[in-house]
Amino acid sequence: MASLQRFRVQGHSYWRIVESRRVNGRPTIRVVAYLGKADDLLVRLRGAETLTVRSVSHGAVAALAALARELDVAGTIDRHLQTSGRRSRRRLPRDVRLAPLRNDGLSVGQSLLLASIGRACHATSKRGFASWAKTTTLGELFGVDPERLNSQHFWDQMEQLPVDAIAPIEQEIVGRAVERFAVPLETLLYDATNFFTFIASTNTHAELPARGHNKQKRHDLRQLGVALLCTCREGLPLWHQVYGGQVPDAKSFSSSLTAFRHSLVQMGQNLAPLTLVYDKGNVSRANQSLVEASRLHYVASVSASSQKALVAEANRSMQPVSLDDEERVLAFRTRRTVWGVERTVVVLLSERLREGQKRGILQHVASAQRWLLRLAQTLERGKQRRSNTRIRHDIEARLRGRQHLREVLKVDLSETKGRLAISYTFDHHALEALDRDTLGRIVLITDRHDWATPDIIRAFRGQAAVEAVFAHLKDPVHIALRPQHHWTDQKLHVHVLTCVLGYLLAQLLHLRARQTSAYPHGMERLLEDLETVRRATVIRPSHKGRSRVSTQLEHVPDELKSLLATLGLSE
Repeated sequence: MASLQRFRVQGHSYWRIVESRRVNGRPTIRVVAYLGKADDLLVRLRGAETLTVRSVSHGAVAALAALARELDVAGTIDRHLQTSGRRSRRRLPRDVRLAPLRNDGLSVGQSLLLASIGRACHATSKRGFASWAKTTTLGELFGVDPERLNSQHFWDQMEQLPVDAIAPIEQEIVGRAVERFAVPLETLLYDATNFFTFIASTNTHAELPARGHNKQKRHDLRQLGVALLCTCREGLPLWHQVYGGQVPDAKSFSSSLTAFRHSLVQMGQNLAPLTLVYDKGNVSRANQSLVEASRLHYVASVSASSQKALVAEANRSMQPVSLDDEERVLAFRTRRTVWGVERTVVVLLSERLREGQKRGILQHVASAQRWLLRLAQTLERGKQRRSNTRIRHDIEARLRGRQHLREVLKVDLSETKGRLAISYTFDHHALEALDRDTLGRIVLITDRHDWATPDIIRAFRGQAAVEAVFAHLKDPVHIALRPQHHWTDQKLHVHVLTCVLGYLLAQLLHLRARQTSAYPHGMERLLEDLETVRRATVIRPSHKGRSRVSTQLEHVPDELKSLLATLGLSE
């Protein structure tokens, strides 16, 4: 309940609006607004019938906080910390005097939940968190002054979470979410990607960030690998793992399979009816053997170039397959022994993939032609200082480094009196043959022999859901995993956990909005719409000479009123 309070400073009387509340069981006064002297207050009251003292964004943070309380996110983290024997404050020897660990009245679970909500609503560094939090009701919802939520606060709180506790924490929260929202788990999607960082090469405190093949072409930067297991229908993250940036996806798959299989068992899931979907970047003979021993069914894609005979047979026998009322694709189905095991194999033709691959080949050809032209002009002027052997090696490397480039671009090298001359031609017939027989072909293998061909194709296409999760994690506004302003592996692990939890909360919120009020837009639009819902503290004059102070939502558009009710936010 808010009230007016008078206080004196250097003999002068001033007025302020305060609220009384309990923090950690103790009564505390929180200042809502300073109103100045009595004359100033009188002028403000006469000037308007109502006075908005403070207006801040409320909808998004309140909805996410309410959902987090429903799933007991903060409590789950704190319980696992108690189980692990970690304390919220360090126990120091008597002869050592250090500043106590600052937790500002928040538990570790509450601080990490604040970080997760911040990632979902407004991805910013921990240093910029307080500035953003002051524009919302986040501090009031958690009973903390936003000014105290600085980088040191989060550093101290994150340090308390051991890496070994992350998996069981995620497992318990996800298990509760799956049960509460009745999320189907028949088909699971797995994929991995990497995120470049700006962690300096001289930083020896972190071993996870390392240079490798970066999927965003930032090979000059150290990167971090993240693997995800998601549901097919809603794209909800069930499990994640952080690994070294130098580790290829296929190599990380074996450890990931063991880890998420254990997590599913701990959540009480029966593995027998589950089907795992993963792409060719994670497939190898050894990995496939591990999947078959895991009791999980699978739908996986393999490289079309490794199955040339099968693709050639499929080209002669493809038949139209109806995926829905409007879409039909060409596909071929058979049973084949692949890597010593008989499997159901489906070869399909994706027109979208074929057009994309063809554009990519033409782009590579144009780039290579420009490079060869510059090299030919340099050789003609006699300005090339490299040896002929080195020039030949560079040309071969250039052609070999792009898919199908050597097949469509013919380069002829001739040597006269120790000097090389280059000529090149573009083979249109070779491109037409590729377009007719190779491009756009996708080869799927599965042990779901009883599934219809459309079901196998739909399961594989579900891979787009996990790719969408990674797209969200690379979104610079909402859920962004980058930039990772952390110097140690432990902090990087905790940082990724807060990002994944933020995405989980946002996606569950979107799921509820669609189920209860038929919300028609995407997750980012939902967060942006909720951010426009603001809460104001208002002073109203009274006939008795005292002002009444209340808080209320500002005007809410009609299209959001029903949505707020379903999310537990009262107008």
